Amino acid sequence: MKARLRKFILTIEVLLLFCPYTNAQNFRPMWKDFCPKGLENAEYKEIQWFWPESTKATQSIYNYWAARREEFEKGLAECDTMQEDFNGICYDELKKRQIFVTEQYNKDIRQKQISNQIWRDIHDKGSSPIMINIFQR
Repeated sequence: MKARLRKFILTIEVLLLFCPYTNAQNFRPMWKDFCPKGLENAEYKEIQWFWPESTKATQSIYNYWAARREEFEKGLAECDTMQEDFNGICYDELKKRQIFVTEQYNKDIRQKQISNQIWRDIHDKGSSPIMINIFQR
């Protein structure tokens, strides 16, 4: 009986050696896992009317990701205040939400790119219904 117990304890020790201890803190999400590279520390700034259009467009992207980071950090702080039994579930829900919102954002970007390309294709070919031939008499 003692030999079986020793073998069982040895098996458990080996399993613990090769399987890292899983704690909810190990699954705590990090902002860098959800945002594009280089925008981890994006800061919100008011867009000024006198800025060039390219600067306004870039800053609007920074503002979007800064707002998302703020929302993420609020959710993370809320999860951190929960009991250890529930904060793992909260972290999972926070991850799912961030993945969903990022997928929606990427889908919107792709749709805008497609729309812009269609518009360019139509106008580059000169088949726009609003184009007027000024040389026609």
